[in-house]
Amino acid sequence: MANVHSLFVETRWIGAEVSAIAKQEFAPYLEESHQKRIVMEGLQTVLEPIAAQAIAVVLHELATNAIKYGALSNTRGRIELAWSRAEDGQLVLRWTELGGPRVKAPQRKGFGSRLIEGTINPLGGKVLFDWRAEGLVCEIAVPT
Repeated sequence: MANVHSLFVETRWIGAEVSAIAKQEFAPYLEESHQKRIVMEGLQTVLEPIAAQAIAVVLHELATNAIKYGALSNTRGRIELAWSRAEDGQLVLRWTELGGPRVKAPQRKGFGSRLIEGTINPLGGKVLFDWRAEGLVCEIAVPT
């Protein structure tokens, strides 16, 4: 949360840009050894503070889980993060893990899934987890 607040200060509390949020949350993983492992793509999109904080929390949780259990837990895995605006103006964020250990859908919701849904749903957003064998795909839509 403190990281995203520093972005708000730069914009006089107008909000924060999605790529800047992502770069802050990925900073520990953007070392030279990880440079090609995290690919981000999306148009410049400034989020209001509440949505920006929510996205920062979600990206932090997804990155933490990827380093512990997912695509960043081995040397071959990678993350693709893409975002765009839907026709209704919502931010649509797609997190895709590839090349990590084989994934099985969990039998129950874990802390991370509940945290992500509990962060996004109160904003009127939606979260979809797709536990593919090749890696987690998480799609998030958030009103902005």
